[in-house]
Amino acid sequence: MRIRVQEVFDAATALPGHDRCAGLHGHTYTVEAVVAGRASGGVLEDFREVRRRLREVVAPLDHTDLSLKFPYPSCEVLALDICARLKAAQPGLERVRLWEGEGKWVELEAGEVAAAAAGPR
Repeated sequence: MRIRVQEVFDAATALPGHDRCAGLHGHTYTVEAVVAGRASGGVLEDFREVRRRLREVVAPLDHTDLSLKFPYPSCEVLALDICARLKAAQPGLERVRLWEGEGKWVELEAGEVAAAAAGPR
C-alpha cells in the first residue's frame, strides 16, 4: 500500500554556465513524497504526520536563493537533497518527485539515495 502527500515552495535559483538559466530567476516547486508499507489498524500512516515531516524538510528552502545554499541548484540536486533528508526522517519513504513549475519533474527512489547525502551549505 502507498500514500502520497505533497508540499509547495517558492525559491530563486541560478545555474552557473547554463545558456538560459544562469541569471537569477524563480520557480514554484511541488514536492511529492510516497510512503509504502502495510496498513495497521486500517491506516498506513497519518497523512498529517507525513506532510509535517515533508514540510520540515522543505521549509529551509522556501523563499530563499537556492544559489546561496547549493553550488549548482538544479532540480536534480534539489530532489537528491530533499529525498536524502526526508529518507532520514520518514520511515517507509519510497520515492520523491520534485516538480519545477509545470510539466517538468525529477523522481528519485529512496533506495537510490544515501541517507547521508550532502545537504545545503
